[in-house]
Amino acid sequence: MLRRALALVFGVFLVCAPSRAQQPAAPPKLESVPGVPIAVEGSKNWIGREAEFEDFLKQAKVERVENVPVGVTKPKRAFVAPGGLAGSFVFKELMPGRKTGFFESYKSEIAAYELDKVLGLDMVPPAVEREINGETGAAIMWIEGTRSVKQTGGKMPAGAEWAKASRKLMMFDNLIGNPDRNAGNILLGVPGEFILIDHSRAFVADKKLRHKFERVDAALWDRIRSLTPEDVKRALGTWLDDRAIDAMIERRNLMAAAVDKLVAHKGAEAVIIP
Repeated sequence: MLRRALALVFGVFLVCAPSRAQQPAAPPKLESVPGVPIAVEGSKNWIGREAEFEDFLKQAKVERVENVPVGVTKPKRAFVAPGGLAGSFVFKELMPGRKTGFFESYKSEIAAYELDKVLGLDMVPPAVEREINGETGAAIMWIEGTRSVKQTGGKMPAGAEWAKASRKLMMFDNLIGNPDRNAGNILLGVPGEFILIDHSRAFVADKKLRHKFERVDAALWDRIRSLTPEDVKRALGTWLDDRAIDAMIERRNLMAAAVDKLVAHKGAEAVIIP
């Protein structure tokens, strides 16, 4: 396995990548710099209105569908009749299976959103299952008024307010086994807020952690640590099979062992950050 280093505001963590024969083009290196443009207020307008946005994604009348010119999973953009909560959404038809060296599934997009809700993460936009033109896939909220880290030059914003978001990003990716986090699927919200997209390759059966870490967010870690297999199956069983759920619990257990080791060496106050 190749290892790629991504420099984030809290320090450097390592990403386990696929073999060179399977690996897509390398994303831009992520570095901490001040002054990165951010989104306008309200880019996370679904928070507190999740059920409303889910119903919209399921029922909105689609007027036309266009291919999205970026994205290796070939997403589409569905434009809907005016007057609703949004003018369009992403549509992914990826049926579960291994493609181009990766396992991919539209169901993983929905599982990432449902897990985000369980954890109170508020980083993953709403995603639901629906059918368009006879094809079943994931309808995912299109985020307006934001730019990705890639679009801002591949450099992460610096400062303490972004460190907390970075810790949460890393913890979430470790939990879901996400092999595909890159500069193009981290959107910049208002200061201190990331919006995470493109999770069709997540929830793999691989039990290894994707990122080496030194710190965790206290509140999110409490919620992750308290997850039981029953909790996960109840929330995600529609979208994930038992193998994927078991692998996620094992990754959580590996995270717990790593946190315990860090706490023993450095002390809880240096590792578990409020």
